[in-house]
Amino acid sequence: MAYKHIQLMALTVPNQLILPFNLYALTVPQQWKELFTRLQRHKLGKNYVLPPVESLNPVIQLLFEDILFFQKGAFKLGCSVKWLYCKTDQIPTQRIAEVIKTWLRISFENSDFLTDEDVTQIQAISGDDLRFERVSIPDPIWRIVDGKLEIDNLFYSLFPYLCSSAVASGSFSLINPSTGNVSEEVIFYPSALEGERIDEAISWPPIPVKRPRKRKGSNQQEEVVHYYSYCLKFALHYDAGGFPYLICDAGIRRWVSWRLGYLPSATSVCIKPVGATQFAACKLRYAGKERGIEFENNLIRLLQELKYRDRFAVEDVIASPYKNSELVWATVYNNQMSTSHNVNPGFFPVDIVMFQQACIERFQQILGTEFSLLEPYSRCSNDKSLRQVSSAYSEVEKFVKSHFATVVTAPPFYIPPDLRLVLLAQSQEAKDLIVPLAKKYGITDVEIYDLGVLGAELPGTSWKNECSDRIRKFQQSLHASSPNQKTLTLIEILPKEMFWQDSKKDPKPCFRPALAMLGSVTDHFEPKAEDDTEDFLNLETLSTEITRRENKAADESEDKFFKAPSLKSNFAHRVENTLLTGLSMAGAYVYPSFAAEDFPTHVASVGVYLIPFYCSERTEYLPVAVCMSESGVTAKAYGCNDWLDFHSFQIQMCTGKMFQPIKLDKSAIQAWVFNNLFQETKQPTLFCFDVANLHTKGLSFLQKKQWQKHSLAFDVGRESTHVSLRKYPYVRIASIITPYTSQVPLYRALNKRGELAGHTEGVFYPPSQGDECGHYYLSNQRPDSRSGGILQESKLLPMVKTKGKNVGQPKKPKPHAQGYNPRGIFLNLTLQENDRFSDWASFVQCLRLYGLIHYLDATILPAPLHLAAGLDNYRPIHALGKL
Repeated sequence: MAYKHIQLMALTVPNQLILPFNLYALTVPQQWKELFTRLQRHKLGKNYVLPPVESLNPVIQLLFEDILFFQKGAFKLGCSVKWLYCKTDQIPTQRIAEVIKTWLRISFENSDFLTDEDVTQIQAISGDDLRFERVSIPDPIWRIVDGKLEIDNLFYSLFPYLCSSAVASGSFSLINPSTGNVSEEVIFYPSALEGERIDEAISWPPIPVKRPRKRKGSNQQEEVVHYYSYCLKFALHYDAGGFPYLICDAGIRRWVSWRLGYLPSATSVCIKPVGATQFAACKLRYAGKERGIEFENNLIRLLQELKYRDRFAVEDVIASPYKNSELVWATVYNNQMSTSHNVNPGFFPVDIVMFQQACIERFQQILGTEFSLLEPYSRCSNDKSLRQVSSAYSEVEKFVKSHFATVVTAPPFYIPPDLRLVLLAQSQEAKDLIVPLAKKYGITDVEIYDLGVLGAELPGTSWKNECSDRIRKFQQSLHASSPNQKTLTLIEILPKEMFWQDSKKDPKPCFRPALAMLGSVTDHFEPKAEDDTEDFLNLETLSTEITRRENKAADESEDKFFKAPSLKSNFAHRVENTLLTGLSMAGAYVYPSFAAEDFPTHVASVGVYLIPFYCSERTEYLPVAVCMSESGVTAKAYGCNDWLDFHSFQIQMCTGKMFQPIKLDKSAIQAWVFNNLFQETKQPTLFCFDVANLHTKGLSFLQKKQWQKHSLAFDVGRESTHVSLRKYPYVRIASIITPYTSQVPLYRALNKRGELAGHTEGVFYPPSQGDECGHYYLSNQRPDSRSGGILQESKLLPMVKTKGKNVGQPKKPKPHAQGYNPRGIFLNLTLQENDRFSDWASFVQCLRLYGLIHYLDATILPAPLHLAAGLDNYRPIHALGKL
């Protein structure tokens, strides 16, 4: 349903605030900053570094209960940011100085660069150097001047803290929206787990979830208990119009409850001392086979030497990652860990509303009545143009969803002619399936080989040499593609979970570089599961199965609900999706034809992205651009003047010969975008950028504080000027803020009565700023995989069945289920002066909804930017870093 209004699940920010306590701040003295920076510079041999405060701040928070939060950049020379904020000025400064000296001594021990003067200055550190300052709250807290927000940076930390502490101030009541009764009482504790400017509150004690499983090496069952907590996250942000808002997001925090043996990546441990009212967050990492798992930056030793009252060792946490007695701790679970958790992440929409309403009521009770939901956003009026593109794209959807045994028409999108398809298989099922799938997409040149030893795991002792050997084996076993032919290779290989104990044994990182040297792009898929369904490979067997199902449905009694399974196996879906992804890499494409009054014809779109190259101990970057238009898909990279077809570009990038990454040079990146990409544009072109990817790496015009409707910020030295977009008459700019930044709230559609309803896809704007304001919320509908509905699901409440023979009867909550909520993006546009902003916002939405053949649902990024970000998969082997 095309709802006309949506409600963003974010809160207004009050303009006045009376704190329920006195607020004090502590600043790092200038002489301390100079000493810390000098020591760190000598230790690392770099001109500019920051002191290693990753362990210092958690130790301070464990030792002093009254510390509220820390500010980033407080130790940086020339920075006036306060270090920490607290409720009292009675924290003993001599004790803080003792912590600092111990931290310095441990951090820089055995350093031969220490001079007598350094040692003297370390010993001279004194609590007398520290002074608590009373912090006053301005009135008003914020204001908008010339379209820009004016607010003290303090409030980006203070408001999230106030929210989390308000939630934790007493028993938190979740109200059932259907009955108005209290569904659950929850106790929350503040936690700084997410880091600076995002505070969270976690429920404690956690909730146990029991599930049976088979014992290893036995048919006997055992009961496994895992734990999770509710988690509320709070962050302060503002839109491009300058209006601030509070994110209030509800989710699941899962904990590890089995002995730790290997960590594929660092993870956090939440620690709550005896009698404390908040959790401190400390980092665990895997330091290799000899050292095993340890806390980062000497945390345990620091606490021991400071005679911390609640003694514990890393061995205690390894043996029992979850502990809920006296000194409390819990280790955060992530999906890279070897053991699957009993609980899936996320909440359903009804759960989100329960938490949000409870938060609003609590904030109004403690912090003031000005906390409320943002004004509803309105749908742009040019919906007709979107519907026309949707209608055309429906032919693509219909074709892709059709069964491969029934197709007799050509694909309704471009596929490079004479495409060569190679399958490296590990099963007969894959060999049987690839032929009818290739026929569906008009591919006649199909070669099938056994993957064999090319897919064997690597020894894992010398990764670089082993990868080189495996790449040579590919070259010896397969013949190269001819110069004028495009080749796509699909590989059937075990999933990465099979190599979790040692990622260096996983052969998949070798595949793309090896096949690129043979002139092929590639993708891989997993073998068929034992419990998967049968596939019908030709029209005769498919027709027989359809007839059988129709007869079965007719035999069912009228009051019994019959749901036929899919005519495609999960394996067939997976292989076809991989084929479609590969075709997109090979240059297959569809491009939306958008039409509106005064909208230019033949508009191209370009996605610009910065790809990191992890080379040895350093990180370098390759700026890339992908262009989509009615004539095809091309790409270019920094330092290269020519646009290559997309297939050739990926091959050249992966071989590592044509394109060279650069050290992070903001001025060089800015010059490439302005003087190369913009300057050479000779047809109407929309340039799309992921704000998080580039706004601090050379393109300051992507920053919200620099955004303007018709001009772009351009940095000259330390100063910034604005360049009118008239200088580049064919250029338009789309800046995308994604949900991964924590800045984009969830949403719900509103019905005609203004009540929360379902979800809808569309382009929406804040009515108070008008439909030509230049910044928008682009919403997603739920994907086909969630077609069963999410409004009737809950992890917390019994809901009512809406399908099947038991319609109207209650169904139990699903605490184990994967919660889901459709999301959207924020879009900021910079256009030519006569452009209609809402039309260009709709064009961006078309590129998200109807711009790719391998994603029939909405993508977060517009199509060309999605492809540009995906080039991360085609980094050369030496740029993948240490696996």
